[in-house]
Amino acid sequence: MKIFITLLLWIACMAVLYFVFTRRSQARIARERIFASADEAPPGSEDERTAPFLEAWLARAGFRAPGSASAFLLTSALCLAAGLAMAMALHFGDPLAPLVRRAGESSAAMGSMLGTLVTLLPWVLFVVLALAPVRYVRDKRQKRVRSIDNELPIILELLATMSESGLGFDSSFAKILDHESESSPLVEELEQFQLESLAGVSRVSCFRRLARRSEVSSMTVFCSAMIQAEQVGAGFSAVLRTQAVDLRSRRRERALIQAQALPVKLVFPLVICFLPGIFIVTLGPAFAQFFAMAGGILGGS
Repeated sequence: MKIFITLLLWIACMAVLYFVFTRRSQARIARERIFASADEAPPGSEDERTAPFLEAWLARAGFRAPGSASAFLLTSALCLAAGLAMAMALHFGDPLAPLVRRAGESSAAMGSMLGTLVTLLPWVLFVVLALAPVRYVRDKRQKRVRSIDNELPIILELLATMSESGLGFDSSFAKILDHESESSPLVEELEQFQLESLAGVSRVSCFRRLARRSEVSSMTVFCSAMIQAEQVGAGFSAVLRTQAVDLRSRRRERALIQAQALPVKLVFPLVICFLPGIFIVTLGPAFAQFFAMAGGILGGS
């Protein structure tokens, strides 16, 4: 119980210190934005390079509310406390002791194996519960990356087609966003790009901020190509078409790689799950007849 109370106090102290540090960091960033020049980021948009690591990591996963870092720390502390309480309850309460005792009476090996399992189970549950918030944010980040990778080639195809038809880049951008009824990670990033562009930020800075916010390889390549085209004065239609073709070919290659890796991934479930059942169904009756015949011969002799 003393260890549990000490750990809870330590978690509370760390949460308070992080909250104070975050508030001081936000105040410093606000002061820097007040005295910054006019060509920098617009008010209300925080530069990802000056954001703390935890807030930047949560922002890349889609959690960009002002209190996301504090909520994550509070959730992590609660999961850690719940995991510790459950581990201590299982460790000191020993609810599986009757099962271990009964298995030990029947078989020494079974009792030893269950004893080891009961000893490790509380701490395994503790680790699983403690890492649950991190795992959740990591899964959200992976889903966000997959969504952007899947939707970006289609958006680039539409932009390239509209640009080749004579429509300007900003007008094409606005038309695509107006006709997107469903919200998605890519649409959210492009809407943020549009708002920054309308606020007076240069297009190069908007593309750089878009690449930093998403942290996706395909988006980074697209933003780099658009920045180069903007700086050298090249047309956007050819760049958009080239990027769309390149992303489509990368998507096809990634699908081919996954298809070629599928037989290797199927070896384990095939050997472990299917082959024993097939052997039992096909060879089981033959072995049963063989053992019955051998038993009859040995019994008759």
